[in-house]
Amino acid sequence: MASTLIRGGTVVNADAAVRADVLIRDGVVAALGAGTDDWSADHVVDAEGMLVMPGGIDAHTHLEYPVDGFTTRTADDFHSGTVAAAHGGTTTVLDFVKKEPERSLLDTYRSRRDVAAAKSVIDFGLHAIVPPREQQPDVLDDLRKLAGEGATSWKFFMAYPGTQMVDDGELLEGFELALEHGVLPMVHAENGHMIARETQRLLADGRTAEVFHATAHGHDAEAEAVHRAVVLAESVGTPLYVVHVSSAAAAEEISRARAAGARVWGETCPQYLAVAYEDYADLGEKAAAYLCSPPIRERGNQEGLWRSLVTGAMSTVATDHAGFCLHQPEDLPPQKLRSPGYFPKVPNGVPGIEDRLMVLWETGVASGRFDACRFVDLVSTRPAKLFGMFPHKGAVAVGADADLLVWDPAADHVISAAGSHMRTDYNLYEGMRVTGRPVRVFSRGEQLVGPDGSFDGAAGRGRFLTRGKPQLH
Repeated sequence: MASTLIRGGTVVNADAAVRADVLIRDGVVAALGAGTDDWSADHVVDAEGMLVMPGGIDAHTHLEYPVDGFTTRTADDFHSGTVAAAHGGTTTVLDFVKKEPERSLLDTYRSRRDVAAAKSVIDFGLHAIVPPREQQPDVLDDLRKLAGEGATSWKFFMAYPGTQMVDDGELLEGFELALEHGVLPMVHAENGHMIARETQRLLADGRTAEVFHATAHGHDAEAEAVHRAVVLAESVGTPLYVVHVSSAAAAEEISRARAAGARVWGETCPQYLAVAYEDYADLGEKAAAYLCSPPIRERGNQEGLWRSLVTGAMSTVATDHAGFCLHQPEDLPPQKLRSPGYFPKVPNGVPGIEDRLMVLWETGVASGRFDACRFVDLVSTRPAKLFGMFPHKGAVAVGADADLLVWDPAADHVISAAGSHMRTDYNLYEGMRVTGRPVRVFSRGEQLVGPDGSFDGAAGRGRFLTRGKPQLH
């Protein structure tokens, strides 16, 4: 493999930013230093005025992911989704495995791993979704095996009764097994019964339009589930990761728990920080483009989420990328507008895998809320630690994988669907002007994205990551 010297940039890690050159050999960072005129390399990159950061790690994606009883799937597959991720500066994704009907969780996991390995252009890992016991009575046996195959994070749904929701007894049993095997349990924290009850009330009143999805998924349903999950995890003694926190009330539950010593980490997403209910309240059926669970909430909710990121109460920013098209492509099953005017049938999920770093830089760093080091921690270092990939991922350090971004903090860019590499035909951040973007993206030392936007990365070059135990400090 050709060697590369990135010269003259400022290396930004979670703990410090220093001016240094970076030498890449054999896919890893071989050396860091300043005044390195005697270093030689096959290629030299001038990074004067640029930041050199570890590649982004998106710990929450749903690529070619089946929903609604496997009747449809998200628009991006593992190829288009990882190409889009790379263009946005993400060099590792962690996706999910949902048990297929008539197959075990273990068999589904191995099959999905093979599909992803054939298509991905960046490195990837997989979280296992724990199904309700009635769907697979021996699922705990599969989970034990999966822990040995690199699936050191398991997701439990507290929502969607009758399809994915597990009860408190199953949560406790799963948490105990996770603790035994050094696995980090994750929860989708919404009270499924509260949401189902509110949904039925809305439908009975004739309030079926897309915007009522947010009404059905109230702040209280999310906050209650977060509180309950933390209490259950504490009773077992396991750490806990709460995915896609959308409500400031739920974030406050995490903040209080952490202040009291609980080992809980929260994740939020750009759509909750930069998009609001008011943006889609009057769009009619096209509001379907904004529907996800938990929902994109009112603008007044955002400041509480930002406060939790600034203070450290929340720990990561991922996308929950689950993009669907508004207009129906011929090669995909039914997408967003398959049942206009009836929110329960709208496929849940929004795109964002390409935009995450640019949106968070603009709204977090450029706006003065936090510095570049905190940015790196949120989008790369902390996910690498929590999900068993550090120090190979998540840091610009000697011996680490050369997953690197050359980031131009002054670059001007307007986000649009037309300029995107995602398959979706709309963009939540359409027209948003951002200052700061990656101008070069390296994955294990190979330049995938160049300054002119060119891409050089074959399907299948991404490696499956057999992850270790979470690092909680």
